[in-house]
Amino acid sequence: MPPPKIQRQRQGRTTSSLQKSTDIQRFMNTRSETSQQPSDESASTSNPTMADGEWRTVLSDSLKKTENTICARLITKIDDLRKDLNEVSDRVTGLEHTTQVHETQIQDDKNRHDDQIKKIQDAILLDRVYQRKYNLLLYGIPESREENAETCVRDFIHSKLGLDQAKVDAILFANVHRLPRVKKLPGTDNPIIMKFISYPMREEVFRLARQNGPKLRDMRVSLRSDLPPELKAIRGKLASKAYDIRKNQGYQTRITERGIAVTLEVRESSERPWKRVCLGDNP
Repeated sequence: MPPPKIQRQRQGRTTSSLQKSTDIQRFMNTRSETSQQPSDESASTSNPTMADGEWRTVLSDSLKKTENTICARLITKIDDLRKDLNEVSDRVTGLEHTTQVHETQIQDDKNRHDDQIKKIQDAILLDRVYQRKYNLLLYGIPESREENAETCVRDFIHSKLGLDQAKVDAILFANVHRLPRVKKLPGTDNPIIMKFISYPMREEVFRLARQNGPKLRDMRVSLRSDLPPELKAIRGKLASKAYDIRKNQGYQTRITERGIAVTLEVRESSERPWKRVCLGDNP
C-alpha cells in the first residue's frame, strides 16, 4: 500500500482528470446546442409565417361570413320596412280618398244649405217688398212747416203728372207723411211716403210718373217705389249709372223692379227696344 502522501497525490490527479473530463463534456454539449440552434431558429421562423397566413385566411373568411350575415339582415329589414311603408302608403291613400269624399259631401251640403238659406232670404225680402207694394215715395218737393203732406201729393199728381182732377180727388190714401231720413244731406228735403188703398190707382200714378220722367228730372223731382234698404242701395247705384249714360251717351234709361230684381234698361231712341245693363257693363 503506497504511503499516504503518494495516495493523496493520486487522488488529486484522479479528481483533476474527472474535472477535466466534466469540462470537456460540458464544452461538447455547448457546441452541440450551438450547432443545433440555427435549425431551431429557422423552424421557429417558418412556423410563425405559416400561422400568419392561416390567420389571415380565417380572418378573411370570418369577415366575409359576417358581411354576408349583416347584408342578409339588412335586406330582410329593408324588405320589412318597404312592406310597412307600402301599408302606410295604402292607408294614407285610403284616408285621402275618404277625406276627399267627406269634403265633397260637406261642400255639397254647404252648397245645398246656402241655396236653402238664399231661398229663405229671398222669400223674406220678397215679403218685405210685398208689404211696401202699395207705397210710393215722392222726392224733391219743398218742405214747409205749415204744409199738409196729402195736399202736396194730390197737387203734384194733378199738376205735374196730368191726372184728371176728379180722379185725383177720388184717390184714397191709407197714410201720407214726410219720411225722415237717417242721413240727410244739407239742403235736401225729406221724401213724402204715400200708401194707396187701391193698388191699380197706385200703378196708374206710377205709370204717369215714368211717362213724365224727363220733365220730372228737369225739376229734380222723382217718384219711386218703396223698397227695402238693400234694394234701395242697388237702385241708387243703378240710378247713378243711368245718369252717366244719359249725360255721356244720350241714351234713354229706366229702372224696372220685378219682385226682388232691380234692373237698369237703356235704349238709343223710342223706336229701339230696351236693353238690360248691369253695373259693370257698357251699353
